[in-house]
Amino acid sequence: MPSIPTTVTSTPSGFQPAFTRVAQNTDFDCAFACIATIAGKTLTDVRQVAINQFKHPARGPYWITETLITGLLAHYGWVGTVYKEVAKVSDISDLAIVMVDYDPNNEIGRHVVFHRATASHAPKTNIAYAIDPAHWVEVSAQVRTDLNSLAPAWFIGVHPMASKAPTSK
Repeated sequence: MPSIPTTVTSTPSGFQPAFTRVAQNTDFDCAFACIATIAGKTLTDVRQVAINQFKHPARGPYWITETLITGLLAHYGWVGTVYKEVAKVSDISDLAIVMVDYDPNNEIGRHVVFHRATASHAPKTNIAYAIDPAHWVEVSAQVRTDLNSLAPAWFIGVHPMASKAPTSK
């Protein structure tokens, strides 16, 4: 059963995220890359499950819907909420897939993984950071704590799926 890491390796000079970044391959598979990052899978694995089990088109055009995102998360043992609007960063769940660079006129944006955890070197210090799967971002921006520059607009909260209760005999 998956669990959300509650701490991140942290030093005064920086930190190591609790999740390993999976980069997107095209301009349109950011949500798949976010799911792969959270689930600890490859982008190819997530995409293949989407095609084989959720009837996602093997080739475009396509749109990665909220239903597909939450279905894929469930496949890997995670629960995803519906999209919720971001009023302030503190409203975002401790683990979330966040839509950034949102264009309200076209109702499109791109996705990053958001995680809020405690710093290992300072147990009373929370670190909120984003893991950006975009293949075009500089290495220094792939994991960042400056979330305002991403302009978070919507998020899908993510938490581990509850395990089944043991059956009695």
